[in-house]
Amino acid sequence: MSNAHSVIYRSNDLDETRSIVAGIYCDHRLDQVGGRERLAYEQTHCRMGDFSFSQMGYGADVRVEPGRLGDFYLIQVPLAGTDQMVVDGRAFCSDPVHPSIHAPRSGLGMNWRADCRKFVVRIERHALESHAAALSGRTEAGPLAFLPSVDLRQPAVASWVATAQHVLAELQRHPQLAEQPLVRSQFEQLLMTTLLSWMPGSFAETARSERRVVLPRHVKAAEDYMRAHPEQALTIETLAAEVGVSGRTLFDGFRKFLGVSPMRYLRDLRMECVRRDLLDASKPRSVTTIATHWGFYQLGRFACEYRRRFDEQPHETMARGR
Repeated sequence: MSNAHSVIYRSNDLDETRSIVAGIYCDHRLDQVGGRERLAYEQTHCRMGDFSFSQMGYGADVRVEPGRLGDFYLIQVPLAGTDQMVVDGRAFCSDPVHPSIHAPRSGLGMNWRADCRKFVVRIERHALESHAAALSGRTEAGPLAFLPSVDLRQPAVASWVATAQHVLAELQRHPQLAEQPLVRSQFEQLLMTTLLSWMPGSFAETARSERRVVLPRHVKAAEDYMRAHPEQALTIETLAAEVGVSGRTLFDGFRKFLGVSPMRYLRDLRMECVRRDLLDASKPRSVTTIATHWGFYQLGRFACEYRRRFDEQPHETMARGR
């Protein structure tokens, strides 16, 4: 189906709303919680080939329980309000800074607040996995894993969301674009390639690992030096002097081949060191002591970043290390 004309759905009836949303996504249970507000469901929906886009809200506190998703990937970006989610048994809050990504057949429960409104993108499983196989040179498609909660303050994540919203806006302005196979294919290829490359997950991690094999000498040398001396007070200047290039050349090399700045790479490396020490029962049994040892002094920010990176709290990692 390539028709990109937007359809607007509205309902104040719980059963009718559940039926409409089930027809767009998958069967689920829908309950209004508390009953303080009148249900005011509204959804603008647009489908293009293997993609569909929605802007939607329920206007009341509701619990949505699909149980297991169908054969599609689902990206949900709150535009306002919050959704207390449970994904495969793990609870977290999705808000305008933290979109969520769900894989096919993943367990999902949602608790939309009355003020929650989302931009939602559905991608058919066969399309995204086949595209990933083509990009990686594999002969067969396979399942992809993404972090369930991502940070919209990360430039790559923000760029993907903005790109998807731009595609939807263009389709709404010019629905006939979806009837042109070349244009539709370009839209789909753009969104799938950038999703795979920019969103934290198995595909992006594998791609980064493969890129390390062909890193320029100065980038590889700086990477090796940081891994050998993560505890040192390293700067761009000291790294550049160590590997014999200018700071700009080093910065550009990291950005081009690893997708991050040298200092961001060092911060990520130290975060890995924190996790290693939290799991090591011989290390101090204090999250604060370990975090500050590796240079993380803003503990609230550290805890949030750690949770987004490893999908658990630092104290949970430490408990497993016991």
